[in-house]
Order: sequence, then structure tokens, then C-alpha cells
Amino acid sequence: MIKLQLKIISLAIISFALFPSVSLAAILYLEPVQGEYYQDDTFIQEIRLNTQGEYINTVRVDLRFDQDILEVKDFSQGNSVLTLWAEEPTFSNQNGTISFIAGVPAGYQGWDGLLGRIIFQVHETEAKQDTKLTRNLAKIEFLDSSQVLLNDRFGTLAELTFQGAILTILVEKRESPRDEWQEEIKGDILSPESFEIEVNQDPSLFEGKYFIIFSTNDKQTGIDYYQVKEGDRDWQKANSPYLLENQNLGTIIKVKAVDKAGNERVVWIKPAKIPKKITWRDVLLWIILGIIIVGVIWWIIRKLKIKSSK
Repeated sequence: MIKLQLKIISLAIISFALFPSVSLAAILYLEPVQGEYYQDDTFIQEIRLNTQGEYINTVRVDLRFDQDILEVKDFSQGNSVLTLWAEEPTFSNQNGTISFIAGVPAGYQGWDGLLGRIIFQVHETEAKQDTKLTRNLAKIEFLDSSQVLLNDRFGTLAELTFQGAILTILVEKRESPRDEWQEEIKGDILSPESFEIEVNQDPSLFEGKYFIIFSTNDKQTGIDYYQVKEGDRDWQKANSPYLLENQNLGTIIKVKAVDKAGNERVVWIKPAKIPKKITWRDVLLWIILGIIIVGVIWWIIRKLKIKSSK
């Protein structure tokens, strides 16, 4: 199922190159568009989408921020309208960039769809503090490479309008810097949503060996990581798809989803055990065992006959 969905997104992107038509405008915007923060404050910047009445299925977001003033600490996919992440969010604090590609295979329409949340921290830089300025401006803006594709079978490119954010950064520090992200984490008491584990085998993946696929969402802070446990083996950090160590499928497989606040959801499956392939050694052992059993039975019968004839 996951492979099929990835193919849908890939086809949508390819079809955009083949059918470069333009639709009504959609709006990619940041929220809040303005804000005032102090040195060392940590705050949340939301990436949102207004589809302007259109149904979309794929979004590519490329952002640039003032890396001399801001630093990305984390990215949360919690409560995002995007359900399939073709390219997980990546960021570079050195270059001041954030990027991801994701989609909604069934399509999405809405005026304030949450795509993701960036957790920023304000730098404390000597260069800024040595100036006589009491405040600085930090820009966060979308790059022209950002795209939204329609859910119309052709991957039609939506005409985009961008709305970035301009933040006021005060040079002074609070006595206790504010941390919006930690406040949200403390308020997250819900576990990730329930999900299923799929056992698959594909000649094009892992040399045809058995692997599992899994995925879930978390409505508040977002999924942090997954772990897999096979039978008595230790928990292992994992991504989907995950190659199974036990190719006989003879043990219980558990998958644990952990959100940013540390809340967990564990699901398990016990696949049907694969019948062992019979080799010539197995046949030989069964023949020898059969001869021994027949011999023992013949010996017992012969002994009973001798005993009864006396």
C-alpha cells in the first residue's frame, strides 16, 4: 500500500512536467506572520495552506530563514493534513533552509490546512549584541521552488501565492526565556493513533526477503521515532519499510510509535509461520527414523510371540 501511494505522488510530479497547465491560485503561508521574541526564546512557526477551493494531492515546501538570528531545533508533523511523506522534513541551520515533499493521496481541500510546524530558537550572537540596535528583524520566506500539485490526474501545477513572516527579535534576554515547544510537550498526554503492521515480500526490495510496513499519526506533538521488536530480541529503532531478521515469521512482531512528548503506542502481529522447506537430509532422517520405528515394533512383536509360545 505504501509503495502504491509513493508511486502516486511520483506520477503526480512527473505529470506536472508533462502537463504544465496552471490552475487557480493556492496560498502557502506562515502563521503567525509577525511576532516579537527575545534572545534564547523558543517559538513555533506553522506552515499552512489555503487551496482556494481546489483539491490538491502533493506539496513541496522550500523555506529560507535568517540563520544568523534563528536556529531550527525540531520539526513537528503533528496534526498535519499531509499523510504521506515522500521526503521527510530536512533543515540546515548553516544554510538557513527547510524542505520537504508530502501529499494526500485521496486529495485535500481547505483554507487553513496545517502542513507542519517548525520549532525555532533565537540565537544569542555577539555581533548582534555589540551593535546599538535594540531589535532586529528576522525573515522566514518561501522559495520559488515550492510547489502545489492538484489532485486532477495530471499533476497540474497550482499558481502559488506566498506569505512569509517577519519577526521582531529583541536584543535583550528574558530572565527566564520562553519555550513554547516545551509548554506544548508538557500538555501532550495522548498516545499516537492506533495502526496496523503489514508483512510484505517483494522481489524488488531486500532481495525478496520479508519486511514490514507501518505508519501512524500523532495529533499533538507528532511522531518522534519508531522501534521494532521481534520475539525475544531487543527493541531496535526502525523506519518503514523494515527488513525482518526472522525470515521464518515464527515470532511475534511488535512496533512501538513514540511521539515528541514520549507517549507510546505499541501494536503487534503474529504472522503465520512459513513451512520449512524439505531437503534431502530431512528425507534421509525420516527414512532412518522410520526404519528404527519398524525395527522396534518388529522386535516387540517377536518377543511377545516367543513369550506366548512358552
